[in-house]
Amino acid sequence: MRVIGSVEVGGVGYQAIWGSLSSIDNQEARSGKALAVRGDEGRNETLIRHNATLAEVQASLRHLRSLGLNDSQLSRLFGYKGDRRGLPQYVKVLVSRLN
Repeated sequence: MRVIGSVEVGGVGYQAIWGSLSSIDNQEARSGKALAVRGDEGRNETLIRHNATLAEVQASLRHLRSLGLNDSQLSRLFGYKGDRRGLPQYVKVLVSRLN
C-alpha cells in the first residue's frame, strides 16, 4: 500500500491510500487495485477502483464532501494543484495510472 496524501478535518485524519483491493478492503479477498480514503479508525470512507468511471469518482467526492472535506482539503488529499472543477477528472486519471 502507498499513501497518496493526508488531511485532518474536524479532528479526524484522512488518508488516500493506493493498493491492492485485498490489502485495502480486508473484508473481501478481491483482485485488482484501488484508491481508498480512510479515516482515523482505519475505516474505508470511499473506494475508487482502478479505471473507475468519472461518475464513480464524482460519487466518491460527493461522499467525502458530505463528511466535511472541502475542495482545498480534497486537493491536498489527492495531490491536486489545479482548478477545483478539474478534480474529478484528475482523480479518474490518477487511479487509472497508478501501479
